[in-house]
Amino acid sequence: MSDLNNLPTTYSPQEAENKWYKIWNEGKYFKPKAGKQKKTYTIIMPPPNVTGQLHMGHALDVTTQDTLIRFKRMKGFETLYLPGMDHAGIATQAVVEKMMAEEEKKSRHDYGREAFVKKIWEWKEKYGGIISEQQRTLGASCDWDYYTFTLDKIPNLAVKKVFVDWYNQGLIYQAERLVNWDPALQSAISDAEVDHIEVQGFFYHILYPIKDSNDFLEIATTRPETMFGDTAVAINPKDERWNKLIGKTAIIPICNRGVPIIGDEYVDLEKGTGCLKVTPGHDFNDFEIGKRHKLPLINILNPEGTLNKEAGEFAGFQCKKARKLVVEKLKELNLFKEEKKHTHQVGHGERSKVIIEPMLSKQWFLNVQQMSKIAVEKVKNNETIFWPKGWENTYFSWLNSPQDWCLSRQLWWGHQIPVFYCKDCKNQWASEEVASTCKKCNSKHIFQDPDVLDTWFSSGLWPFSTLGWPIESAMKEKGFEKFFPTSTLVTGYDIIFFWVARMMMMSIQILDKVPFKDVYVHALVRDKQGRKMSKSLANGIDPIEMVNLYGADAIRFTLAAGSGYNRNLNLDPERISGYRNFINKIWNAFRFIAPHLELAQSELPTISELTHHEKWILAELNQTTKLVNESFEEYRFDDACKTIYSFVYDKFCSWFIELSKNILNSEGHNDKRRRATVLKFSFRQIVALLHPITPYLSEELWSYLKTPAEDLLIAQEFPEYKSELHFQEDQEGMNKFTEVITNIRNLRMSVNIKPKDEVNVQIFLDTKEMEYFSKNSDEIKSQAKIIELKLLKKSESRPAKSIMSATTYCEIFLPLEGIIDLNDQIKRLEKELLKCEQEINKCTAKLNNANFMASAPPEVVFEVQKTAEDNKEKAESIRKNLVGFK
Repeated sequence: MSDLNNLPTTYSPQEAENKWYKIWNEGKYFKPKAGKQKKTYTIIMPPPNVTGQLHMGHALDVTTQDTLIRFKRMKGFETLYLPGMDHAGIATQAVVEKMMAEEEKKSRHDYGREAFVKKIWEWKEKYGGIISEQQRTLGASCDWDYYTFTLDKIPNLAVKKVFVDWYNQGLIYQAERLVNWDPALQSAISDAEVDHIEVQGFFYHILYPIKDSNDFLEIATTRPETMFGDTAVAINPKDERWNKLIGKTAIIPICNRGVPIIGDEYVDLEKGTGCLKVTPGHDFNDFEIGKRHKLPLINILNPEGTLNKEAGEFAGFQCKKARKLVVEKLKELNLFKEEKKHTHQVGHGERSKVIIEPMLSKQWFLNVQQMSKIAVEKVKNNETIFWPKGWENTYFSWLNSPQDWCLSRQLWWGHQIPVFYCKDCKNQWASEEVASTCKKCNSKHIFQDPDVLDTWFSSGLWPFSTLGWPIESAMKEKGFEKFFPTSTLVTGYDIIFFWVARMMMMSIQILDKVPFKDVYVHALVRDKQGRKMSKSLANGIDPIEMVNLYGADAIRFTLAAGSGYNRNLNLDPERISGYRNFINKIWNAFRFIAPHLELAQSELPTISELTHHEKWILAELNQTTKLVNESFEEYRFDDACKTIYSFVYDKFCSWFIELSKNILNSEGHNDKRRRATVLKFSFRQIVALLHPITPYLSEELWSYLKTPAEDLLIAQEFPEYKSELHFQEDQEGMNKFTEVITNIRNLRMSVNIKPKDEVNVQIFLDTKEMEYFSKNSDEIKSQAKIIELKLLKKSESRPAKSIMSATTYCEIFLPLEGIIDLNDQIKRLEKELLKCEQEINKCTAKLNNANFMASAPPEVVFEVQKTAEDNKEKAESIRKNLVGFK
């Protein structure tokens, strides 16, 4: 227990963060411990990339996950927050290759596979994992003994076992298919690793001769250099302009190869020329057309992205250069009509930044057709529930029409595919163990498939490989039976396809269980203008920089306050600063009550002993407790923050502490002791409610509030709603009390009456309210600086030369004669009225102007209309005031 006599004047986030994280971690407070619920609660951390530095998306991940873990820990669950890190195949290999090129002027091929992989492991040990230290800074209460890297022994064994089992079952197969090909990496990549960027290009209009005819088909394409892979020209059968040509043959320019003219409804009647060149070996949509019509596939690209021998004289050229040369050749042949500017989306490698080429390539695939159906049913049956529920539609949209998953990557860093080949008898087999001889002919001339698995494959096993699967002794040690299936997955909506769906399919297929009960899909963090944070816009916000400026709790509260069911969280550093001020407000409120805490008793007074104000604050706190519990259970972090903030700021600090000052400074010992007890009880509840979101501040304050026998706040029970603290009549009365005083203060401010100057007030009330306000009239006078307070029936006449404010149950009048110079006030109001009328006339002129109404954007028109309405409302209020003053 900390010494109240040494309570610092200001709160130091850095001191609290350094102190408490060390105490929690060394005291093993993050370890799973059985609680009163006799249930477990597990969250697996989505493994950040080993190359990663903490960004605001990670900070939101940590905030929401850790808030849930701390909440459930205090609710009495045996909690496990399981951390880890992803080997991030492409990202890590790209970083190390770039470093080698810059520092040593070498490529991976100069090293060879074994030496290069060793080099990456060295880099990983030196630079990787910075992010896990940064997660600690934010307060992540993980059990770090469970920390898992996706290339660790157990995940590697899990990957091999699953691959070999599915290979032997025929679910994993090898085929030549169209894939996203990165020419710089010379590897297939996933859709998640492709950034679609808007570029300015052209539609090139080319004439394809029709065989045995003098006619031509005009075809518009953005990629004329791919014509060497054309195997058909497609026309919509409903297109009366061209459908008579279906069945005939078109001649591909330059190479003079004949291809069939086919009918396919994929061709858009309204777009382009109505004729589509079909290149199944270089376009995903064309690939599907090719499958429907059994068209041959021609690969036109080399692995480094140059055209191959199929392009004849253009072989060896990069696509961009070849495009220019092909257009020149077409012009020579009089088969080029025109080019038109065209802006379109072009896929670029997330890491390499080069244009991604659809390319025919022999790869390993996983058949997900049946898996996907079962994964859909599990969500439809509510075995796994999405929060918010609407995100299940994103999940369904992919699983209802799935493409088999391309598993292989032409990289060296990652899980090497456990398939072996015999050079002598051409046998192929999969094995969990590294083979030394052929299973069929015993030849030693064997080799392992050089490719590695897509990073998402090992990530898909994450919910159970982290808990020791498939090694029984490790599963027992890590509590697999207790902690799997996990409780909640926290993730962003951008990886529902790539990660959530795959974890669902893989877990159900392997273990016949869903991997998690809930999926909470949080917002994506953007800048204050709603733009994606990026280096090019220089609009990124560094969480660690913000921690150093404002403290971890301020960031956590800001992110939690913006995170509910929304799609995007627009983050402004000013908001972090604002919530830092809130944290300081709590500290200062505690500093006010601290000198009085020695009077406080350990138990609340009996209900009969409590005053009206005390019952009110306890009822408000009780209601806050109920709402915070409900909000956390439904992943409404925003509502929880709003509820706590409103109670602390608007009820506890602004009113109850103010109403307590006279009592605490009085001579009445019993009153002081009772009020100190209620203040201490309330503050203990406040810091407990805050703990899941602001762990450092709350633990620091708890150290001054706890008894020597009590444990740290992290191990306390979370506050629960208590029916015996429900005082509805006191809440209703005090809410009217605070509303009336607030209105009187606002009236005073509206005519610039100084805070210390006393005024007369008349309140016209319904009869049923008269008793309550009569009882509390002295407190109203004290709080609102009133000399004479008259409480009158609504039937009585109102005073002249007054300003007034109305509520649903009373009218408040503040007579001004003798208080302010009425003539000055009238002149000021007349000046304000003139400004309003001028603004109204200006807006009306615009709205009556036909040219303005025709050309102005709708949002501008709306703004003008709103300005006019606001000024009309203000002018009407000023006129009423002027009538009263005159």
